[in-house]
Amino acid sequence: MAVLVISGSGRGSGKTAVGCALVRALPELQWMAVKATSHEHAAVAGLWEETDRASTKDTGRYLAAGAARSFLVAGAQECLAQWVSPAHRGDAGGMLVESNRVSMECLAGIGERTMQLAVLDESVWGWKPSLGACVVEADALVLTGGFPVEQLPAELRKKRIFWMVRGSWTSAELILYVRERLIGRVGTQR
Repeated sequence: MAVLVISGSGRGSGKTAVGCALVRALPELQWMAVKATSHEHAAVAGLWEETDRASTKDTGRYLAAGAARSFLVAGAQECLAQWVSPAHRGDAGGMLVESNRVSMECLAGIGERTMQLAVLDESVWGWKPSLGACVVEADALVLTGGFPVEQLPAELRKKRIFWMVRGSWTSAELILYVRERLIGRVGTQR
């Protein structure tokens, strides 16, 4: 299985939009999408599977983009492994996890291809505190909404950077990069 983690600078940064664009662009992975949040949604605590492709919730947006399955993991989460076990993965060839609070070690098995993207849309000073470790571990950065690269700390400017215009949440270059990492060659071995 290929594992893609997408973290982001905050609400509205484009995490789900970028994730949906990649699900659409790489349908051969038969994605399982997981939106992870640290707070409970309505009466949902733990794992909830979205089944409504017409839903405007992020989980529904993933289904509409072509994901085979879409889940919300809500509430306290030390490690998502209990919720994304092989029993839940089914026939998925790829798992996309949208979260700032999950480590790749928690998700990926030995030999699985992995990568992490950080979607950034606002000033470094406005980032969620949970983004810190994610952005350092990210393989690439997706800058949206005119994010000025000069605001990035010097060590982050060395990462692979993709600029996106709002409303156009992917590019041929980003799709190729993700395809190479997750499908075309073996990525990071865990």
